[in-house]
Amino acid sequence: MTIDSMMRDELGSPYADGAPRTAEREQARSELDLMSDAMVEERGLLNHAQAGLLLGVSVKRIGELVRLGKLRRFDFLGRTYVSVREVRERYHQELKAGRPKRGLAQSAVASVKAALKTDAAQAKLGGYAGPYEKAKRKRKAK
Repeated sequence: MTIDSMMRDELGSPYADGAPRTAEREQARSELDLMSDAMVEERGLLNHAQAGLLLGVSVKRIGELVRLGKLRRFDFLGRTYVSVREVRERYHQELKAGRPKRGLAQSAVASVKAALKTDAAQAKLGGYAGPYEKAKRKRKAK
């Protein structure tokens, strides 16, 4: 027994006896072929960090978009990717962060609802706007 084989045996490697890794290589090659086909169809693949950088969002948000079905997930060779085509489409939509602004009617309804929920103590302090807003109005009046 050579020193090299003794060291492999001590490490407990499943390949210490020289067993070929052909099955793993075949699986990796077939995944590589599938990845190549997906890259052609999707115009490339990006990891989550790259997609986040291009869209201006966090890696966590990219994962959330994948879970929500907004971006398609590709798993190859132990890594996760998203489609360049879908990232480009999402980029060109120029989506803005946050909740969309309410219209005039929606704002009025929300104000009335908030006013109806104002109790007596709040009303003494200036309504649902609070003492800060009341003091600000007094300063403007001067």
